[in-house]
Amino acid sequence: MRLIIKKKRGILFLLLTALTIAGSAVLIPADGMFSLNAAEQTEEIVVGTNAEYSPFEYRDSDGELTGFDYDLLEAIAEVQGIELVWNDLPFDSLMGSMEAGDIQIIAAAVGPTEERARSVDFSDVYYTGSQSIICSEGADITEFADLTGKTVAVLEGSMSDLIVSGENTDYGVVEDADVTRFKTASSAVMELMNQGADAVVIDTIMAEIYCAQTTGITYTEVPGTEEDTVFCIQKGNTALTELINEGLAKVRENGTYDELYEKYFSGEGEDTAAADEEQGFLGKLKFIFLDENRWQYYVSGVEITILISILSTLVGTVIGLFVAIVRLRADRMKRKSIAAGIAALYVDIIRGTPSVLQLMIIYFAVFHSRLGYVAAVVSFGINSGAYVSEVIRGGILAVDKGQMEAGRSLGMSYTDTMSFVILPQAVKNILPALGNEFVQLIKETSILGYVGILDLTKAASYVSSRTYQMFIPLVAAGVIYYVIVKLLTILLGKFERRLRDSD
Repeated sequence: MRLIIKKKRGILFLLLTALTIAGSAVLIPADGMFSLNAAEQTEEIVVGTNAEYSPFEYRDSDGELTGFDYDLLEAIAEVQGIELVWNDLPFDSLMGSMEAGDIQIIAAAVGPTEERARSVDFSDVYYTGSQSIICSEGADITEFADLTGKTVAVLEGSMSDLIVSGENTDYGVVEDADVTRFKTASSAVMELMNQGADAVVIDTIMAEIYCAQTTGITYTEVPGTEEDTVFCIQKGNTALTELINEGLAKVRENGTYDELYEKYFSGEGEDTAAADEEQGFLGKLKFIFLDENRWQYYVSGVEITILISILSTLVGTVIGLFVAIVRLRADRMKRKSIAAGIAALYVDIIRGTPSVLQLMIIYFAVFHSRLGYVAAVVSFGINSGAYVSEVIRGGILAVDKGQMEAGRSLGMSYTDTMSFVILPQAVKNILPALGNEFVQLIKETSILGYVGILDLTKAASYVSSRTYQMFIPLVAAGVIYYVIVKLLTILLGKFERRLRDSD
């Protein structure tokens, strides 16, 4: 739990302070620290990974990044005297983040292709694997020709995806397959187990692990699909490429590479599927949640989900109040102002675009994959502000017009009348709706995994990637969401009754 505790403190500090400097954060240049010279000055190189691909990269029971790729690159960094900053992102976002200059190295079991070579440089080969086909026991699918007309599940953006999609024919040709792409390899395997796919094409070492962990499926290695695995390095950064290659040669010479290879690819893992079958349902629950303290992911996910929701609601309320007042003032003056036009356009755009798209734009394009928690609060706050502004505007308009006339007839200014007469009455209409907006934000934070933040949904995804179980971890997350929302609904109900009693 050491890393999780440290992260919580860091998250709280960032969220409470960085919101006041968000304007300067968005001005960080995309290439401000991404040349080797800059890296030497800061002694930091940003590495992108996807920690849901065990044994190459994943999170251990303490929430810390680990895996063959992670340990190998850290060993290289140690012998070369550099410091790495790791950024956990969805696999299909890694190349885009590197092209945008947000990361300098990709360590995610990536194979070199001509298409990728146009965007990135490659290190020397550090691992050679192959492709395998996973299918249900008894199914006669052992080579690419057998996939014709079949539904095939793959990890989106992986070499398997390129092969099955026909974009890469170096290792064989797959014709007329219906390709279903998933964000995680475990989701692809679960699709097969649920009979939503006929087969899964995946790296052989992963196929070995999944089939050892799961009953009812088997795999066949496809001959001639041997492929190299490399680190992707920022295009044109030859100095960094040479630095990594030199370090890789050093760790091979001093024996570190062999130790890591034995550690992660020895094949001595436990057959957890058999163990679960012997222990029954309770044994499976123990394996999923208690072994390696995987329940801690859920605790951390709940805390992050609630914290981001609260802060986003506060930011959204401030934005919404400002926008509502600007638009109401324009209505009172009976003429359009530039500020009112901008406010109306803001509401229209935010309400007309998906929140996940807004989050990705703000995180990747504005914050350049930095300050993820701040970016999340800013994104959800902006999104919430559009809806809150309409709630506040509606609450104010619901107050009888005579109240404004009465205040003005007493000699009060428009501002004083609004502040001391209208708003206090509007609060009763506004607060229940604001509470509902908070409840809605609790559920909307489930998209935080798109930018690598460990919210409750992402926690369930991590547990699934480590246990190769999908149903129970997801149901557990759903139950927790329901309990949180139910408790909030009860509290809101009591609050609304107290407001009615005060009438």
